[in-house]
Amino acid sequence: MDQEAPPIAASPAITEIVSTAFQRRIARIRAAVVPGWVWVVLLWALMAFPAAAIRGSHLEEATVIGLARGAVEDGQWLSPHLYGMRFIERPVLLSWIAAAIGTVSGGVTVWSARLPHLLFLLGGGLMVFNLVRQHTRDAAAVFGALCWFACPMVAQKFITAEPDVTVSVLLFAGFFLWWKGVSGGSVSLLRWFSIGLVLAAAGLTKGPQPLGYFTLGVGAYLVVRRRWNDIAGFILANAIAVLVVASWYWTVMIPGDVEGWLQHSRLSDGMTMTQWLRDHLDFVVSIFAAEWLPGSILLFPAIVASARKNAGRDGDLMLAALLYAGLASLVLLVWPGGVATRYAMPANLALAVLGGILYERWWFSRPWLIATSNTVVIGISSYLIILGWIVMPLAPDLFRQSRISAQTIEAVRSIVPGTLYVSGSTADDNVLAYVAAPVREVALEDIGNLKGPALAILADSELSELMARKPGFRAIPHAVVNKNERTKIFEIPSN
Repeated sequence: MDQEAPPIAASPAITEIVSTAFQRRIARIRAAVVPGWVWVVLLWALMAFPAAAIRGSHLEEATVIGLARGAVEDGQWLSPHLYGMRFIERPVLLSWIAAAIGTVSGGVTVWSARLPHLLFLLGGGLMVFNLVRQHTRDAAAVFGALCWFACPMVAQKFITAEPDVTVSVLLFAGFFLWWKGVSGGSVSLLRWFSIGLVLAAAGLTKGPQPLGYFTLGVGAYLVVRRRWNDIAGFILANAIAVLVVASWYWTVMIPGDVEGWLQHSRLSDGMTMTQWLRDHLDFVVSIFAAEWLPGSILLFPAIVASARKNAGRDGDLMLAALLYAGLASLVLLVWPGGVATRYAMPANLALAVLGGILYERWWFSRPWLIATSNTVVIGISSYLIILGWIVMPLAPDLFRQSRISAQTIEAVRSIVPGTLYVSGSTADDNVLAYVAAPVREVALEDIGNLKGPALAILADSELSELMARKPGFRAIPHAVVNKNERTKIFEIPSN
């Protein structure tokens, strides 16, 4: 590999210690005989394991698992159900994948969802590495992959099987296939068809809105570079995606669903102008100050560099990545409803490509900028590794409360078997992810009408409400479900 670069210039942006560590780390990568893609896989594994085996279900991960259980246990594949409740706010590809794994592995578990999630995450890193490596050395391409793994938006969900990573990687896979055709000289009709299928999969993960990252970004590039011969294929790919996604919505739709879909798309929030401005200002600050790091550090310098005529042999890829990351994100800035930073996650893969390219360009000319970006990457990567290899193994119970609460429920079930009922206010899907079927989420009134024997998780306030409504209602407490002593598992005896 290349010879070691000269010492980095001093800068007030970083400390001398960080600068020295930075140089040594890069020198080791450059001197190693290990291929760069192997480094990507090894770093991914270090950040993912053993944390993925220790951490209990958390955040919205349990929704993915619960919907997969609805497919396997209740046969609700096309129209998703969450513990008996209809859930059609969007298609749920990650849950369908988890269900397919559960079907052949003997049942849906947390790993049924985490394994494909982690593989998608790795796939994104390898695609970034491959695109950057076309124009740079291994060290820069590895840095680009790390910009994806270690951006805060992704790092906080590194082992959490939520659909945001899945949809981001699928959209970028469409970009990746397209750019491979562009860099190879032409994008064939078969390639456009394949891109359409990949985009359809992305649309079946979180609905049609994220497709804007590919449609706006690639469409703008075709116009700017006057690639008129690609317009027909571009339209074909988007038409395939729209047709597949629209078919799902049409198939599952019943009266009243359109209003729910508008609400899920944040198009019927009913926000005042003040609320809208506050929400979008928070979005902008969060994106640039935290969630897009280290890409946000390099974004504006990349725009300036791309605007210059001497953009270099990697200028076309930089332009394509900038348009892909930027245009749909600009739409989010003016979205009529509320926005969340996770909606902008697809941009991070393109920003990671920019990070790798600029690493190669500016290693000598702007070392302070690259070192600052690398400090962010080192800090977040180190955090993930220390958390997974030291903190979690030393205090595992702090990170698996959902699993412990589920063990409490199963202990009661061994004494009083039966269906477990939960109300909307007490349903903790992260706990239910570990509880064996049958589990049903119902309205509180339905719990009051149970004839028993059955088990129900109720808050003390809910029990009081039921007893006030139905003086003859009886429920025998068995155990506190979690640290909240006001939520217990009750036996509802036969009446």
